[in-house]
Amino acid sequence: MNRLRVLPALALIAAPLAACGGDDEAVTVAGQWARTSPAMASMGAAYMTLTASDDDALVGVSVPAAIAASAEIHEMVMADMDGESMDHGSMDGESMDHGSMDGDSMDGDSMDTGAMVMQQIMSLDLPAGETVELKPGGYHVMLIDLAAPLEIGQTFDLTLDFEIAPDRVVTVEVRDDAP
Repeated sequence: MNRLRVLPALALIAAPLAACGGDDEAVTVAGQWARTSPAMASMGAAYMTLTASDDDALVGVSVPAAIAASAEIHEMVMADMDGESMDHGSMDGESMDHGSMDGDSMDGDSMDTGAMVMQQIMSLDLPAGETVELKPGGYHVMLIDLAAPLEIGQTFDLTLDFEIAPDRVVTVEVRDDAP
């Protein structure tokens, strides 16, 4: 008889633990890649798509020192008429004009309406169920002070730090174009 009373109690304990088991998939990461870099480039960029099962945010990124001295979350934005970047909420307030360091080319229309600037953001919101794309010309991971040029076929680990979900290490492949 005691055995029958223990089983329901174990079920009550096991159910919440099973619900926690999927934490590794709280954020789905897909299509991660980095663009090749010219021999003299000191910066590179990595891209991917992120989909969170619950509201979350990407709050940091890092790579091994053998790849780059540091990594940051960046965004391309239109500069205002004074040549300063527009305020986008979660930014640290400092604008970094890197031109088109992430390998994008700008068309004539972009140049007519203002310059594009790249700036670090402190977090990237990941609304539940929505896919957030890190892509050329938009959000991206900036690799700063590359140890060596990024070459086709090379792979490296990139650590993604989330506000809620556990940190995630993903393998990034260096390519000329998106997968």
